[in-house]
Amino acid sequence: MIRESERCSAVLALGGGGARGLAHLGVIEILHQMPLTIERFVGVSIGSLAGALCAVDHDDQRLQQRVVSYLTSEAFLSKQAALFSAAPEAEEPSTSGLFEWYHQVRRFLGARRKLANLFSKPALLAEDVMQDVVDTLLPDMDIRDLKVPLSIVALDLYSGRKIVLTEGSLKDAVMASTAIPGVFPPVKWDSMLLCDVGMMDAIPAKIASSYGADLTISVDVGAQLEPIERCPTAVDVFLRLGDIGEHLMRDYTRGLSDFLIRPDVASTSWYDFSAPNSLIVTGRQAAREFLAAGNCFRRLNRHTEHAIHLTGRS
Repeated sequence: MIRESERCSAVLALGGGGARGLAHLGVIEILHQMPLTIERFVGVSIGSLAGALCAVDHDDQRLQQRVVSYLTSEAFLSKQAALFSAAPEAEEPSTSGLFEWYHQVRRFLGARRKLANLFSKPALLAEDVMQDVVDTLLPDMDIRDLKVPLSIVALDLYSGRKIVLTEGSLKDAVMASTAIPGVFPPVKWDSMLLCDVGMMDAIPAKIASSYGADLTISVDVGAQLEPIERCPTAVDVFLRLGDIGEHLMRDYTRGLSDFLIRPDVASTSWYDFSAPNSLIVTGRQAAREFLAAGNCFRRLNRHTEHAIHLTGRS
C-alpha cells in the first residue's frame, strides 16, 4: 500500500486528435494504477471529452465499456456513415493533421470545385454528431461539480485568445473545445464565440503546468506529418501550411511537460471511430511502455526528495 504522503500529484494535459483521442482512456486507466494522484485534467478538443469522461466516472472499465457500446451502436454508426461516407473509388487523403477534413470533403462531394459552395455556411457539418456524443456520454452538470477538477481549453474567435473554462455547462464547454474550425459550428459562450484551438495549441502542457502539481504529464495523440509530392493550388498550399503549423506547435508544447506519453495512433484518421477498443488498448500499451522504460516520478516535500519508480505491472 502506498501512503497518501508518498503519492505524486499530477496534472494531465490531454491533446487533440479526433478519434485517436480514445487512446487517452487507456493511458488514464494505467496511470490510475500507479502511486499517483491525478489532481486535474486539462483537455483540448477530444482531450476535453476524455478528461470530462474520466472526471465524471472513476471506474475505467465501466467508462470504457459505455464509450465503446455507444461508438459501436447503430445510432452513432448511422451518423458517421451519413456524414463521412466516401465513394469506394475515391483516393485516400495524402496528408494528415487537423485539416484532413478538407480531403474528406473532396471525397464526400465528389469534386473539389464544389468545396467553394461551403464557404457561405457556418460550418461544413452540422453540430448534431458531437451533440449526440456529448448528450449520450456526459451528464448535464457544471464543470465545478466534477469529482476531479477539469480545465477545458478553447479559442475565442472574437478576441483571438485562448480561453480556459473551469465553470459553466460541461456539455457546452466540451462542444466548444471540439468545434473544429470550419467543420463544426463554433459555440456561443457569454460574449465569446468558441471553437477548437487544436491547430495552434493541440497539447495544453503550458496551462497544465501552471497548476503547480508535482508533475505535468502530457498525452499526445497527434498524427504524423507525412511528406507530399504535390501542392498545386493556393488552397493546397494554405492547408499544407496549417498541417505544418500544427506539428511545429506540437513539437514546441511537448517540451513543456515533465513527461510525455505518445500512443501509436498516428495511422488512424481523426474521423475513424470504427475500432474504439483497439485505440484504448494502444493507449494502455503506451502508458505501460512509458512506465516500464525506467521513468522516475519525483516529488519534493519540506524535508527530503522521494523517488517513486513506476512499472507497467498492475
